[in-house]
Amino acid sequence: MLESTTAAERLAALAAERYALAPEALGDAQALAGVDARAAEADDKEWLLARIAALQARLGEQGDGADNDDVSWMGPQERHSPPEALRRIKTLCAIFPDLYGAMLAVQLTHAAVSRELLALAIKQFRRDAESLSPEDLQGLLTAALNGGRQGFDAVLRTRKGGERKTVSIPWGRDSE
Repeated sequence: MLESTTAAERLAALAAERYALAPEALGDAQALAGVDARAAEADDKEWLLARIAALQARLGEQGDGADNDDVSWMGPQERHSPPEALRRIKTLCAIFPDLYGAMLAVQLTHAAVSRELLALAIKQFRRDAESLSPEDLQGLLTAALNGGRQGFDAVLRTRKGGERKTVSIPWGRDSE
């Protein structure tokens, strides 16, 4: 890409080249969200950087009258439709490589959704959660939020299929 191209032009070129998205579809939020999810799954950093640059350029075009620091959409009181929440959860599960990071991000960005529903959604989108029951996932969500990484790991070890750390205790051997 040439340096002289605008962020929107670069985004349109990448969308057409990699994701077969017509330039006029760039105004459709659902189409862009689908491409964002596919880019996250494919670890397409160039697309994500171009998307961020286009969003920043659009914010800059709005002028100083716009409130660029508005993050109210992330607040716990915000309600999202189930399809939108599932799409966001799927994207978060694809972005975070470890189960702990994905569960914590999902829980923090969807605070208004019950843990039961979050557990079902995470189970649907994470392969490393397939062996865990929904109740186990609810316990892991609680442990991640309240106990951090150590609490999460401790609860995960007690669950079926969870990794067990081997402990070397020299005084417990029968060979002596």
